[in-house]
Amino acid sequence: MSSDAIVQKYSQALFDVTESVKKSEAVAQELQQATPLFDAADVKSFFSSPFNSADNKLMVAKSALEGKCSPELFNFLITLVEKERVALIALINTAYQALVRAKGGESEGVLYVAGEASEAFVAQVEQLVSKALNKKTKLSVQKDPTLLSGYKVSVGGWTMDDSAQFHLTKLKEEISRRSL
Repeated sequence: MSSDAIVQKYSQALFDVTESVKKSEAVAQELQQATPLFDAADVKSFFSSPFNSADNKLMVAKSALEGKCSPELFNFLITLVEKERVALIALINTAYQALVRAKGGESEGVLYVAGEASEAFVAQVEQLVSKALNKKTKLSVQKDPTLLSGYKVSVGGWTMDDSAQFHLTKLKEEISRRSL
């Protein structure tokens, strides 16, 4: 089974459990905070080392987590330790967060920019896209070295292009159309 399939199964299982007790948003926040701790190089090394017994790994995880997170997340993280899937926690977190956002009617997409993008600009574009798609949209920002200026947005199969290249192409097409 591919790691993508494993990640999807684990994130969906956690989502199903947390939805059944109406705690998906709270667990999403807890998982978001726990992920960097488990994704640290020394922690990954400890849990992936064949020199540490399964019982030792389980004991460390239980003592570190007990009483510090919800029972649903505690059980989930212990399961990851037992099944030796701790290395996938960052991917599982990403997939789980997407499930929680989708449940709330929020979509996610990517804002491609030529340079740095301020938080105010990102918020403005999110608002514009949310209005166009008629649902709340959260955008992650990526630099695109092919852009001279402007930006592009991609959400699912929907794309909005407000780049210099797009406008120059449209201008060229308009000039060509008028000269014929």
